[in-house]
Amino acid sequence: MATLTKHLLSQVDSISSRRFIVSSTQASAADVFHKTGTASTTLDELWVYAHNYGAADVEVTFLMGLTGLPATVAGNVNESVSVTIPFKSGRALVFDGVLMSHGLSAAAYASTASSITLDGFVNRIAS
Repeated sequence: MATLTKHLLSQVDSISSRRFIVSSTQASAADVFHKTGTASTTLDELWVYAHNYGAADVEVTFLMGLTGLPATVAGNVNESVSVTIPFKSGRALVFDGVLMSHGLSAAAYASTASSITLDGFVNRIAS
């Protein structure tokens, strides 16, 4: 029988539950905000929220299912999603349960550095 436990995004947890700031503006230096565990029997369900603290709309590109940082968006990425986060819009749900298996990472970069923060949680499913 599978068990489910709730966790913070791994890189948010490592900074004591504060919001994760997206500082990178290019795919090759994208900021990793979550790393899945290495056990082959686990699956992470990610719920990710973004907030724009800047003075203008910001496009954020999320790279999901990474095995390493790509030289371009077309590099080793299972899913790449670009979303525009309007300024003064509050906290916005970006991913509502995207699944990632063991050994993969999720990263983001934005059109403007240090305007976007991320937070969220993971439902870890272990069989």
